[in-house]
Amino acid sequence: MTVTDWSGERAQSESDSRTTGTLRGEIARSDLARHLALFYRSPQTQLEVAATFVKHGLQTGQRCLYFVDTNTRSAVERAFQAADIDVEARRNDGDLLIEQGDDAYRKADFDPDRLVSLLADACREGVDAGYDELWVAGELSWCFHTDLTYDHVVDFEADFDAACSDLPVTALCQYDLGQFDDESIAKALWTHEQIIYRYRLCENPYYVAPDEYRSDRSAQLNARLMLEQMYDLAHARSQVTRREQRLSVVNRILRHDIRNDLNVVRGILTLIAEQEPLDDALAARLDTAIDHTNDIFEVADKARYVERTIGRSTVERTSLAPFIARAVERIESAHPDADITVDGANDVEVMVDTNLDVALAELVEYAIRSQDATPRVSITVTDRPPERVGIDVCYAGQPIPRSDRQVLNEGVETPLEHCRGLGLWLAKWVVENAHGRLEFSRADEPWIRLELYRCLA
Repeated sequence: MTVTDWSGERAQSESDSRTTGTLRGEIARSDLARHLALFYRSPQTQLEVAATFVKHGLQTGQRCLYFVDTNTRSAVERAFQAADIDVEARRNDGDLLIEQGDDAYRKADFDPDRLVSLLADACREGVDAGYDELWVAGELSWCFHTDLTYDHVVDFEADFDAACSDLPVTALCQYDLGQFDDESIAKALWTHEQIIYRYRLCENPYYVAPDEYRSDRSAQLNARLMLEQMYDLAHARSQVTRREQRLSVVNRILRHDIRNDLNVVRGILTLIAEQEPLDDALAARLDTAIDHTNDIFEVADKARYVERTIGRSTVERTSLAPFIARAVERIESAHPDADITVDGANDVEVMVDTNLDVALAELVEYAIRSQDATPRVSITVTDRPPERVGIDVCYAGQPIPRSDRQVLNEGVETPLEHCRGLGLWLAKWVVENAHGRLEFSRADEPWIRLELYRCLA
């Protein structure tokens, strides 16, 4: 077979600044597939990852079976010991088995069905000995000691993949990118649901279920592109997860710790404000402090609402009228002196996020707060052929500042360019979740416009 040269890939080291420690964390946090594959370029990477895999299996109370082929038994044992595995004690207890892969494969005459049968027997023996699962790690270089084609090996992988769902097993197959050609690696990708590549655990978008694999082998075979795309996807998902974790911590601090402290501050300020006598200047300062404290409480409440609902909201096809009615009711309860009017045919069916009433109430709230006199706001529903429905929120106050419009349109805040509060962001996220859009006027007669998709059928 013609081997692909992977040495110049991206001009990065194989570890790419990652360590076995970070991989160990990913394995511990993930719901592992029954059938994984490791793709590596150096023996050091292979042994470090294999030791990480075996160590986790042992720590979770499983029996581990390692098939040696390219490496020597002593090299594998040294790698395990470097990972703080007590090889001798684990082997004496029956937790760890290290066998010569070539012997095991020859015992089955390299027949896929017999190989699967032997592994099934090993799983049953482990269960009979009191283990929940058998963890298997095998070096796939054994096929180079035979006259078999790689398709024969892949047939075994597909058969084993099909059997995994019924066996108490978690298996890691190990592929040296310097030994297998591009086509072989691509085929191996089809038969493993999860991949370890450059010390990262990746969900495999190229995985093909066994039945589908047997019926269709016409997919494109660009292994280099497939592995790099898979790695990039895993990296992006990891970044999103980390950011969500950090956001969760910030939200907790905002809505709980700071909120509790502010509650104490507000109580003290209120007690001071009730004392007599207070001169007018001091009373005004206390009122300002209490107002700002209440504003922060409101932001914390909105942050909590965003975390609890926006990520789990749904989009549905429904009449617009109930959402407008709930929004108006909400505003009239909070601002009984406000003059709110609704015009237009609002019984039209649209595609909406189920939080639309909250988003609309936020926009009306913004319009009310921008007015000095008795607040007046009109909500007008208009038809925007051929496929949209508009909701215009018009008011006689100050238009949304240019800086706020800019960050909302761009979707990014900076220390110098940011939108005050969460209300407008909340409205934007809700509207765009149903593929609608939010627009703002620049004129002296301000308005805010929501556009939603009409249900045409």
